[in-house]
Amino acid sequence: MSITMGQLASRFAVAATKVDPVSDQKLRTLSQLGVGYVKSEIQGMHAVDTGTMLNSTTAERAGKRTYLIGPTVHYAPYVALGTSRMPARPFHIAAARKLSRDIKDIMRAGDLG
Repeated sequence: MSITMGQLASRFAVAATKVDPVSDQKLRTLSQLGVGYVKSEIQGMHAVDTGTMLNSTTAERAGKRTYLIGPTVHYAPYVALGTSRMPARPFHIAAARKLSRDIKDIMRAGDLG
């Protein structure tokens, strides 16, 4: 299944309305965990040439309970989704799956104080 970055962002926005309220500190901590996963997946998929995309990866608050996590360089969608000359390296999907799995475990365990 292939989806665009916009569709993925929409799905996360919908999912954010379904989660229990958590503290701002927990959200900031989880967003930084997400940044780490995205960077790890970018490296794991060998999508690093100069390091610019890797270094542009951030978490930006987009709403009360929503952060946008990912690289800010203009060519990130081409790397993630591929082109006619380059296969897709969907780092965003792999990172989202890992973060989703770990958020459930962290929230269940009550970590992050």
